[in-house]
Amino acid sequence: MPTKHRPARHQPFLDLRVGGLRLTIQRIPYPLLALATGIAGSLGSTVWLGR
Repeated sequence: MPTKHRPARHQPFLDLRVGGLRLTIQRIPYPLLALATGIAGSLGSTVWLGR
């Protein structure tokens, strides 16, 4: 008779606790990360080259 196994719980990517605040990120939001990186790169190059 096959035994039933519970699916393994994956550890969260980031579990940050500061005082009473808890931030848990289960997986990396790649589209948001790519967007933020693109915006930061564009702003950084504008500031750097605009001197």
